[in-house]
Amino acid sequence: MFERRLKFLLILLTVLAVGIVVRLVDIQILHAEEYEALATRLMTHTVRHLPASRGTIRDRQGRPLVADVPAADICMHYGVLTGRPHYLNLVARELQKRGDADKDNTIREIADELRRVDIVRMWQRLSELTDRPLYELVERKDRIQARVERIRAHHARRTGVLEPVKEENWLHPLVEAADDAVALAVRMELEKSPWLKYPLVRVVPSSKRVAHDADPLVHLLGRVGAASRERIEADPLADDDLRRLRSGDLCGISGVERLAEPILRGTRGRIVEDFDRRELEHTDAIRGRDVYLTIDADLQRQIYQMFEQGYVPPEEEDRRPFPAGCAAVVIDVATREVLALVSYPAYRYDTFSADYDRLRRDTRWMPLRFRPVAEHYPPGSTCKAITLVGALGDGVVTEQERIHCRGHLLLEQPNKFRCWIYNQFQTTHDAYNPAGQNAEDAIRNSCNIYFYTVGGRLGVDRICTWFSRFGLGRTQGTGLIEEAVGIVPTAQWIAEHRGRDPRVRPADAWNFSIGPGEVSATPLQVANVAATVAAGRWEPVVLVRDEAGSRVGPPPPPAVQFDERILHPLRVGMWRVVNERGGTAWRTKLRRSDFEMCGKTGSAQASRRVIRKKYVLRWPDGRTEEVTAVSKRDALSRFGEPKPEVIADSIHELFPPTDAEGPSHAWFIGYTQPAETRHGDAPRGRVYAFSVIVEFGGSGGRVAGPVAQGIAESLLEREDP
Repeated sequence: MFERRLKFLLILLTVLAVGIVVRLVDIQILHAEEYEALATRLMTHTVRHLPASRGTIRDRQGRPLVADVPAADICMHYGVLTGRPHYLNLVARELQKRGDADKDNTIREIADELRRVDIVRMWQRLSELTDRPLYELVERKDRIQARVERIRAHHARRTGVLEPVKEENWLHPLVEAADDAVALAVRMELEKSPWLKYPLVRVVPSSKRVAHDADPLVHLLGRVGAASRERIEADPLADDDLRRLRSGDLCGISGVERLAEPILRGTRGRIVEDFDRRELEHTDAIRGRDVYLTIDADLQRQIYQMFEQGYVPPEEEDRRPFPAGCAAVVIDVATREVLALVSYPAYRYDTFSADYDRLRRDTRWMPLRFRPVAEHYPPGSTCKAITLVGALGDGVVTEQERIHCRGHLLLEQPNKFRCWIYNQFQTTHDAYNPAGQNAEDAIRNSCNIYFYTVGGRLGVDRICTWFSRFGLGRTQGTGLIEEAVGIVPTAQWIAEHRGRDPRVRPADAWNFSIGPGEVSATPLQVANVAATVAAGRWEPVVLVRDEAGSRVGPPPPPAVQFDERILHPLRVGMWRVVNERGGTAWRTKLRRSDFEMCGKTGSAQASRRVIRKKYVLRWPDGRTEEVTAVSKRDALSRFGEPKPEVIADSIHELFPPTDAEGPSHAWFIGYTQPAETRHGDAPRGRVYAFSVIVEFGGSGGRVAGPVAQGIAESLLEREDP
């Protein structure tokens, strides 16, 4: 019985073994080529990612400022870029099977001919069709290969396994954003070429970023560029495979492009194909969402043209050019929306890369600077508005207390801490009003002696506290990476930054109260100071909204409310500055009866700018040479290798060239109000705050004031029913 069962089991095992052997013979011998080809098709998948268009940046009226327009990328499979033997062998096998290659040659011979002849010819033809030098295409190939190798090495370190990565089966863009003519020429070439039959070269739909008459907004709009390793690692969309940043992707690197990157960035599509280009998977790309600036593009361009054309002095009729760069900010006081953020001069959006070296070397106009938010200047007498509110709020002076102006603060040192009127005209404010200056008078006349006195009573810490309450020393809520915070020089700041003698001296409070010293602020901050005076509260500004109308950017800081009683004399004084004969900007009164302008002038002392230096260079053989250049980098760029050593440098040219009184920036800040507003009250209705600065412009009342007048009248006229 046992032997019978054993025989049955042996027979069963023998039958199974024979069946397996027969099947193996069928697979590995009789149909080996068929199954090998099938395995090749199943294992060789080409992944094509379809680029997604970025969203459009629009102004407050919905007009497009920067948008993607259709273009095309000329892409090449990674296996062809690198000449990978395994991939070329697969291509050779397919060519031989389809009759496109000699069947008498081996797979290796066909692949070798592909590498030596066809691919070399293809590179040359692509260079001709795209009108790009061959070396430029090769450099692009090398960058792609280096990037994929870095990804592969990173994957190996992370997993401990050295294996191919998915980027090795991708089509990579060799020529990006090609225009229609180039894309059509490549497509026609592919139609008559066997390369079209295989996933080697493709023309893939793409897009390029184009500005629409937006050069006056170029600093604000920002730019896109290659995603850095840091941006990829910090990407908030890293968990989304079709939205995350990958090496070589473009993303916003400055301005609104960077601020709104998660919104503007689209969702890339994906197509997976087998070797015969049969589609295995298809996901459409989704365009990014739009964002809306609070900026009125027409107003922005109009203010830019004012700077471009120069200004007309109130007492004259001839137009004069501005000496250097300028900036202007306009804010809707009720909503704190920024209506204009003008930086002059700017540059061409579409030729930035070609012009960059020239722009960087322009040390007089500095067109790359985003002045309204990234540059901080001494605020000059504009900060007297904050000093007055602080003095009244802390009770160190009353609204009606009168302080005499004798031309200088210290009787025993008449050449120090003097009033501007004494410096310019050798007179005093007491000569016009022997009773002295009260709070309103001090603002109207911008009397230094008054503010030296109340600033000394406040002291550095309390002055700085009030500066902070008015938004100095912190961002204003734009969310822009370029936004500077300026300097509020507290005792702690002085101890950390003042070098050998970090003591707080009585003169610090005197200086800070009228603007000199280390105090600095951006034009945006100072415009928001004017908005704060008008509204009675400090609030963060709004610059960008999404399609739902929500603010774009980090959470804003909280608002700060002020006592109306201490703002009243400041508002009256600012009204008198513009509308009362003898005020420091009385010639800039609005030329209309239904609205008025309140303001404060400022002339901030500034250091002359070094625009060229003299460099002494020493060569390896000991000889020396002198050259003048805008920077050390530019001096050395004139020579090949080996480069000389810079052993000394000195100032060769300053701007402005000469100024007997010392150069100063011209400031004006202010706001509009309906004419029926009672003087000193918070205005209601169409209230706009603004700041204007003209670098090295001198008098705020004579130079910056007329620009502010033009801005206010233009803005009100544009919104007239």
